[in-house]
This record gives sequence, C-alpha cells and structure tokens, in this order.
Amino acid sequence: MPIVRSSDSAFLRGAFILTLAGMVAKVIGAISRIPLYSLLGSEGMGLFQMAYPMYSILLIVSTGGLSVAISKVLAEKMARGDPAGALASFRVAFALLSMSGLAFSTLLYLISPWIASYMARDPRAVLPIKAIAPALLLVAIMSAFRGFFQGLEEMGPVAVSGVLEQIGRLASMLSLAWALLPKGIHYAAAGASAGASIGALVGLVYLGAAYAFRRPGRERDGKRKPETPRSVVLLGELISVALPVSVASAVFGLNELIDLSLVPSRLRAAGIGPAESTMLYGRMSGGAFPLINLPTVFTGALGVSLVPSVAAASVRRDFPLVSRRVAKALTLTYALALPAALGLLVLAEPIPDLLYGEPAVGPVLRPMAPAVLFLALQQVSTAILQGLGHLLVPVVNLMWAALAKAVLTWFLVADPALAIKGASLATTAYFFIAACLNLTAIRRRVENIIEVGPFAAASVASAAMASSTGFVYRTLASQIAPKAATVGSIIWGMLVYGVLVLLTGVFKEEDLAAIPGAGPLAAGILRKLRRK
Repeated sequence: MPIVRSSDSAFLRGAFILTLAGMVAKVIGAISRIPLYSLLGSEGMGLFQMAYPMYSILLIVSTGGLSVAISKVLAEKMARGDPAGALASFRVAFALLSMSGLAFSTLLYLISPWIASYMARDPRAVLPIKAIAPALLLVAIMSAFRGFFQGLEEMGPVAVSGVLEQIGRLASMLSLAWALLPKGIHYAAAGASAGASIGALVGLVYLGAAYAFRRPGRERDGKRKPETPRSVVLLGELISVALPVSVASAVFGLNELIDLSLVPSRLRAAGIGPAESTMLYGRMSGGAFPLINLPTVFTGALGVSLVPSVAAASVRRDFPLVSRRVAKALTLTYALALPAALGLLVLAEPIPDLLYGEPAVGPVLRPMAPAVLFLALQQVSTAILQGLGHLLVPVVNLMWAALAKAVLTWFLVADPALAIKGASLATTAYFFIAACLNLTAIRRRVENIIEVGPFAAASVASAAMASSTGFVYRTLASQIAPKAATVGSIIWGMLVYGVLVLLTGVFKEEDLAAIPGAGPLAAGILRKLRRK
C-alpha cells in the first residue's frame, strides 16, 4: 500500500470526483421522486418518509462515526509511513461495523410497531420501516470499505459505488411500489422503502470487488507486510474518533426526528386533521427537504475529502497548508451554496411544479431555502473540526441548534397562521445556529479562514443571478409553458453566475484544473481569456 502524499489540489480533486458521482446519484434520486410521487401521492409519500427518520438516526449511530474514523486514522497512519497499521485499523473497523450493522438492523425491525404507533402516529408506517431495516447492515459494511478508500484519498471506488447504489435503489423502488400498489398504499410505500436495502446490496458487491482487486497489505513485489497484533489498541483508537463523530451525526439526524415527533402532532394542535397533517408532512419531508439537500452534493463531498486531507496536514504540523485548505473549502462552499439558496428562494413554486407537478410544495420550500447555505457551511465546518481533531465541538454546537429547533417547532407549527411553514423556519434556524457556532470554533483555531475578495464577489454575483433569474422566469412564463420557463430561467441563472464568478476570480485556474476530465482544458481557456 503506497504512502499517499496530498498536494494542495488533491482534496479538491477528490471532492470533484465525489461531486460528479453525487450529482449523478442525486439526479437519479430526483428523477425517482417524480414517478414515485405520482404513484404514492402526498399521503403515500408521507408514509414512505416516516420510515426514514429513525432509520437515519440508527444508520448514523452505527456507521457514520466509524466511517469517518477509518478515513481519519488511515490518513494519519499513512502520513506517518505506517501502512501496516492502516490496514490493521481497517480490519478492526470492518468487524466492528459488521456487528453494529447487524445489531441495529435487528433493533429497527423489532421496534417498528412502536415507531409507527407512537412517533409517526400512523400504524400503517410499520411496513415501510420493516422494509428498510436490512439496509442498516448492508450500509454498515459498505461504509467500512468507503472509509478505507477515503482514508487513502482514492475517491473513485467510493464514487462508483454511490452511483450503482442509486441505480439499484431506483429500479427496485419503483418496480416494487408499482407491483404492490394494488394491495394498498402502505404496501406500496413499503416496496419503495425496500429499494434502499436492494440498492445498498448492489453498492456493497461492487466495493467488495474493488477492495479485493486493490489487494491491500501487499508490496509491489508481492511480499506480505509485517503486522503486529494490536487489535485492542486499534479498537480504542478508532472508538476515540468514532464515538464523538457518531454522537454529532446522531444529533444532526435529530432534525428529521424532531420533525417526525413534533410536526404531525403540532399541526393537529393548529386544528389540522390527521390525513391533512400527513400530507403536509409529506410536502415538507418528501418535497421541500430533498431540494434543500440537492445543492449540497458538492459540499458533502468536500467534507468527506477534507477530513483525511486536514488530518494528514495537521499530523505533519503543516499549519500553513491547513489554513489554505480551510480557506479554500469555505470559499468554495459559500460560492456554490449561496446562489443555490437564492435560486430556490426565487423559484420556490416553479421548481416543485417542474419536478413533482405540485407547486403547493413552494410555500413550504421558500422559508427553508436559506437553509441550503447554512447546511453547506455546517457540513464543511464539521469536517474541518473533525480533521483538526476537535471532535466534540460539533456535537455541542449541534445540541444547542437541535434544542432551538425543537422549541421553535413546538410554538411555530401550532400557530394556524404558519402551520407547516413554521417547521421550515425552524429547520433554517437549526442549520444557521449550527453553522455559526462551528465557524466561530474554527476561527479560534485557524488563521485566515475567510478570503474576503472571493466572498464579496460571490455575494454580488449571486444577487445579480437571483434578480435576473426572477425577471427571466416572469418574462418567459408569460409567453411559454411554465415548466419550460422554469428550465430556461435555471439555465440562464447558471450561465450568468458562472460567467460572473469566473471573471471576478472567485474560481481560480487551479480550482478548475482539479476537475476530472475537462478541468485542465477549462483552466487553460480561462488563463487565455484573462490574459486578453
């Protein structure tokens, strides 16, 4: 296993690889939502989404921390020139993830009746919850392999597995939902939930094959590396990283759990009936929230790439490199998330109409649109703190944010004037508080985390994009079909923003060069244009 040496652009290249795969996966997921929404309707989508909050919490607890721990520990050991220790760490983590995945998968299956009756307040949700339970085991094992490749900063296998997982999920989700629909809406929702388990199996098969082909633990001459049995020590090292990361991830997942626990009941307190409450919950969790997550595909990938990159630089005590990577990551995060947030704000009704055929999602989406920026900053800042070794800081920050969200949800959703919009506002506040606390913590530990010029240029470009996009949509909508107007205005906004950020230097030549494939060519073209 060769020692990995990171350059300034290595973490960006890894992030771009994961982004491209993530975009494909997100497109597949978004495409699947269109026919799935048509099959299940708002009520069926509500049942489908009720399977996810507890699943997400248990998945994060059982896998999130160890996956990050594997990548961080492997990167640190490789930076110290200890590939045998890196491999031994992976093997210990693999065993632990397999056991935890099995345990939590069994737990979710057994407590599904309680979740459906007392949390979701709809007994029909028990079948979707049971159908998704096997995915916990499969994703846990898959996370071990992903953590291994992330620790080596080899993002290709991770990216391919994500795409294959989504393809398997899409095919099985739609086919099972369609086949089971005649038996009832709850059976169809269960079939859709089972797609997560089948997709995870597809991704796992690929990663297992990639790991076997990689043949870790052998030198190029085929001789086995010497290894010292030290499983207990390695287990303690992994858990010391995984435990706070898992807790932070679990607290992060409280966003959906708080919504599941409070939103339906508080909507009823506002005078809304059970069926309509489930429908409104479906619009928020199945309609608006996926759109909030969609633009963060890059920042999520950037966070995955940052943990081993920052950890390796920190171990070598290369603090100028740490500062450069942190500043670059935050600049790119802001420059990509701000226009996405403003775009959703301006086109809050047209975009759900385009994707779902249901513009009624728009009033729920608009108060949540600013959360795109705050969620992106929270993701990347958490990764930075984890890479620096300050693992408990994001945990505490998220706890404060979750507490604020719970209080706001309790009061705002019960107000008939706000109802489901109150849940959107509480979600925005949740990510805003978490991001601000994280950035404050980073500023205390790293110098020069803000590039003022690019931040200002991105702000001006985003404002210009948003105002022109709204104008173009209104103009086109008066002349052509609304959905065509939406597509045209989105393309216009992307072109306007792209030209502005390239001309103002927000994205530099080295940033473009890190993009796989056409990146070096695009960097060369930009260099020639700036010389003119």
